[in-house]
Amino acid sequence: CLNLPVKHFSSSSSSSSSSSSSSVIPDICTVFTKNPETLRSLLLNERVVNWRNGLIFRGLPSSHCDLIKELATLSGLDITEYGGYNTFIHYSPENTDWQEKVLLLPVSILDESHAELVDTHLPYGGNQDSLNHVRACIRHLPTHCVMDEEGCPASWMLSDELCELRMAYTRPEYRRAGHLPALSLALIRRMSSLGLPVYCHVSQHNQAVINAVTSLGFSACPSIEQISVLLICKDRV
Repeated sequence: CLNLPVKHFSSSSSSSSSSSSSSVIPDICTVFTKNPETLRSLLLNERVVNWRNGLIFRGLPSSHCDLIKELATLSGLDITEYGGYNTFIHYSPENTDWQEKVLLLPVSILDESHAELVDTHLPYGGNQDSLNHVRACIRHLPTHCVMDEEGCPASWMLSDELCELRMAYTRPEYRRAGHLPALSLALIRRMSSLGLPVYCHVSQHNQAVINAVTSLGFSACPSIEQISVLLICKDRV
């Protein structure tokens, strides 16, 4: 196993295009290692992790979180943790039945102008960092949505820099119409055609979504630890 973190949309590459620090996208990191000492070494290497900037650690096994929180606290940073996610993988997207579902509304793709709407419905949204991240995902990565009669997204699903399907949401007045299953199939097909892995993380308490992803051909990975997301703020309030 290659014991290296993967970082995308780093703040260092974004700062040159914006004079406002509030518009800088934070480093988004994940770590692949089973060795606690390797993990500590990586986290203490300033060329790998810049603790002086805002950070988001995503897709982390829960066993990694205590050490990350310890080091963040020593650096005087605030931490918010979203935990209890299980991993679901689609092992054979090429064998999925691609029968198109007839929807009353047309399937389209998101535009950057839709970023604020998407960000509003994220559990950790509502700040400039998350908004910039959503914009970057829309600009660079596969997305699908269903538009209402006025051209506003009624339901949507995005992929992110770790190839995960996420940020899915349907506005209440458009629910129970099959939009998210249709968008999921469209995005699975698109990711598969690009040769990308197809997976997602679902809260262990959200049985409705677990049932939905299972019906789409995803399989739970019981051997994989529960996954957490850590948001580490640059300044302690």
